[in-house]
Amino acid sequence: MTFLLRILFFVSSALLPQIALAHSPIKGIGYFLNGMLHPLLVPSQVITIIALGLLYGQHTADKNKKSVLIFLMAIIAGLAYTGIFVTPGVSILLLVIATLIGLIIISGLTLPQAVYIVLAVVVGCIVGFDSAQVDLDTKSTIVSLFGSGVGIYFLFLYSMALSESLTRKKWQIIAVRIIASWLCASAIMVLALSFSQS
Repeated sequence: MTFLLRILFFVSSALLPQIALAHSPIKGIGYFLNGMLHPLLVPSQVITIIALGLLYGQHTADKNKKSVLIFLMAIIAGLAYTGIFVTPGVSILLLVIATLIGLIIISGLTLPQAVYIVLAVVVGCIVGFDSAQVDLDTKSTIVSLFGSGVGIYFLFLYSMALSESLTRKKWQIIAVRIIASWLCASAIMVLALSFSQS
């Protein structure tokens, strides 16, 4: 019965389409919550943030303290300049970066600290630049961007904590690599869809 209800809901939802806007806010939940949910609703952002969190979590927390703080500062910088720079193709760039990060996790490479710092700066800034939402006034935009910063950082920290908790046994490390391979596959699929529509 539950399965039939789900199918009925899906079919009825498909028959009632609404206008879809990229980075458009969800009505009725407030600007802050819209901002917090924004990274989860943009495929290129959620894939990249989770991939970066998994990568950092595979190493000790002490090693990545500096990179985590730099990532936070890069997010703030990116959010501060969002809407000022025209950023066409940002989603494609994020998906390429997510694929590279996923491949690093799968291979099990230990990279120099400088690479983690560069990844933190690049991903943080690009995700921040790409976080503007359409049709908002100045005050609403500030609240929404603050929410986006919180959402991005929480998603990153939760991914990192999950990955860090899965480093004690061999099968846990393999599980993280499997998740990374799914992220790679997802990024490549979204890239393929992006190119097929252009």
